[in-house]
Amino acid sequence: MFQRGLFLFVLITASVSQATLQLPTGLTHGDREQALRIIGLGMGEKILSDPYPLGGYAGFELGLSLENLPTDTISRLGSKLSSPQEDITYPKLTIGKGVYNNLDLFVQFTPYRRVDELTQFGGLVRWGFYQGQLLPFSASLLVHANSSNISNLIITRTYGTDLVGGMSVGAVSLFGGAGLMQSYGTFTGGVNGVTASSLAEDETVLGFHSFVGANLRLLDTAFLAVQL
Repeated sequence: MFQRGLFLFVLITASVSQATLQLPTGLTHGDREQALRIIGLGMGEKILSDPYPLGGYAGFELGLSLENLPTDTISRLGSKLSSPQEDITYPKLTIGKGVYNNLDLFVQFTPYRRVDELTQFGGLVRWGFYQGQLLPFSASLLVHANSSNISNLIITRTYGTDLVGGMSVGAVSLFGGAGLMQSYGTFTGGVNGVTASSLAEDETVLGFHSFVGANLRLLDTAFLAVQL
């Protein structure tokens, strides 16, 4: 099962857009904060899983996903790019394991690909603190962290916590949640850098976010999920 999952991941990685995220030069303090909101918060960890906890059972969950990063606003920052760039689509591999009772651990990463100069890795802990007895409803608390590097021009570290509720009816599960995320970013200076000061600059942004998603179980051991 694991070997098949890795094979699928390689196929997905080879088939997605190979566009490189371009950062304009001459980024001011306001420009850097805006870029960090899009990149740092946008690339934060996501839970693409059944809302019910994995529990302390044998085995693990393997997830293969595609994520999208909008870039239109980034193109208009700083010195501006000569033409708008395509949104960046990148693959992610997730490995989840129920470690104890209703406590789950997920590790997520995007391996380095020279074609898009992007890499990221992170982790997520989920605590399922409520499972309904009369209704198929569950509630969980998520704590997550993520780090990304884009062309060595911006390095981000993002942390967050979310409250998630989900309901399952048959093979379909719906979930939604909200929480806070904080992202720290280091922007490269110098001759090939992107800052207006030509010095390395650090920025911090804090954001509230919300999301909804759905999970469709296809087989006993496979499901399809989407999150917005």
